[in-house]
Amino acid sequence: MRGLIGTILVLMLAPCLPSPTHAQTTLTPAPSPTDTDSRWEVSVEGRVGFPVGYIRVNETATHGTHLRLSDLGLDVSEAIEAGIAFWLTPRDAVRATYLYYFLRGGKTFDRAIVYDGQEYAAGRVDTNLDFWRASLAYERVLASVGDHGRLVGSAGLTFVWLNAALAQHPKTKAEDFYLQELPVPIVGLRYEALLTERLGLRASVAGGLLPKVDSLRTEGGTVYTWQSHADASLAVTYALTNMLSVEAGYQFTYLHQHEKSHEDDNVFELIDNGPRARLTLRFW
Repeated sequence: MRGLIGTILVLMLAPCLPSPTHAQTTLTPAPSPTDTDSRWEVSVEGRVGFPVGYIRVNETATHGTHLRLSDLGLDVSEAIEAGIAFWLTPRDAVRATYLYYFLRGGKTFDRAIVYDGQEYAAGRVDTNLDFWRASLAYERVLASVGDHGRLVGSAGLTFVWLNAALAQHPKTKAEDFYLQELPVPIVGLRYEALLTERLGLRASVAGGLLPKVDSLRTEGGTVYTWQSHADASLAVTYALTNMLSVEAGYQFTYLHQHEKSHEDDNVFELIDNGPRARLTLRFW
């Protein structure tokens, strides 16, 4: 998948690039963000990031090695997100999103490492920390800002599926974080406004926290889990037509998962940031 998301970003932004013409074309003014004629909204987004963070997986009395993502050769991330929203009223909407993160790499170690109770000898180790995240949220327009802007609040739930695997021929070991995870409550705030008839600005922040709780699973005793999320983005939008728009900007993502029982004490942390591009279609 490496390079695919970058290609998607270029294709999304291509319509915004100026092209030579022999005649001036009259553009239909784009709708204001506060217009409510379009009830449905479908979007697809691509991201490229530069992740930092770490993973550590213990098993019973065997302490796992604290492995930074850079130690594992995970220097670049890619992600693709699809979303759909339906505006129930001019002020209220329901939005569902699905995000898939590609975190794959490999590194040659000059020492042995321990992961999930298994020792990996010095040599090449390949890593797959891909995960997906599904979210469902209720949105409400909280206030209008000027003539062409609005402030939108959101609240919902998100769930992360992570099966973190390390491989060294002929063995592969994966820690199924997803088995202990629970939906996490998320709240957010988004500002969007038109700067000209077609050019706009969009900024958003969102975050959530699940404190240490009983996961309702057992593995050598009760498994406790806690998790936190944070997302922030800033983008410029451009309306190609009344129905179709593109945006490009910056994305920050934070994810922390921790699960602990008498047998396990596992942690995964991701801090990522980089460019993003989105294509959005609005229709009745």
